[in-house]
Amino acid sequence: MKPAEIRTLAVAILTLLGLTCSEAQAQNRPATSGRVVIVELFTSQGCDMCPTAEKILGELADSNRSVAPIALHVDYFNKPWKDPFSDSLISDRQMSYHKTYKGQKDPQLGLYYTPMIMVDGMSTVNGRDPVRLRAAVASARKKPPSVNIQATPDRKSVAGKFRLAVSVTPLNERLKGRDQLLCAIIRDDKVLTEVESGENHGKTLNNRFPARKMKFETIRFESKSAQEITFDFESDSAWDQSKLSFVVFVQDVTTGEVHQTAVIPVSPKP
Repeated sequence: MKPAEIRTLAVAILTLLGLTCSEAQAQNRPATSGRVVIVELFTSQGCDMCPTAEKILGELADSNRSVAPIALHVDYFNKPWKDPFSDSLISDRQMSYHKTYKGQKDPQLGLYYTPMIMVDGMSTVNGRDPVRLRAAVASARKKPPSVNIQATPDRKSVAGKFRLAVSVTPLNERLKGRDQLLCAIIRDDKVLTEVESGENHGKTLNNRFPARKMKFETIRFESKSAQEITFDFESDSAWDQSKLSFVVFVQDVTTGEVHQTAVIPVSPKP
């Protein structure tokens, strides 16, 4: 990767994250020391190919505890139907991958299309290709985590907010002195939407793992000591809290590589 391209990825990721950044049993799990692979699906309710991809994403997650799926809804398909989960910053995140990724791309669309999947920030597949998706996840699982993530939710401390205390400890010397993004996302699941126009007109879509909110902090490890950050998210009374989870991951600013991911339920079971 050329220096200019590294700078492009760093700026794109920092800009994006800085301006916003069985099934239930499988997803509502505590942080773990084993490798958890983040699977980012760039999708849209305005794309008739995306419901199939979201179904594939859900099936992968339901059968594999080692993945952390997130459906990131872009905004460039928002005419005539406006996707309620869409965000221009998600489109910006996808464009950053499009500009910096050096692997094989679609000759016409590159990586700026839906449904497109990025696995651990380093490998991409078409969202409607479950065979290649599972192979990419299996390959990513072979890498040992470079950080350990511990996260504890606390909704009682601040009224009207979700609070998440995160502690990240480096496990690899190569992270020393390098900027990392510590990202936290509130993710929903199985949200039904009746689409009234566009390519999915008349359909009721079952949205799997849509991102609700994203926040981040930039951290740098100078020693083996843990970095501790607390994230506060505004809550929404319309959300079904039993379906909400936090997805926390650490991503290298310059390369986009994700070092580890954790999934934590917003409302832990007593």
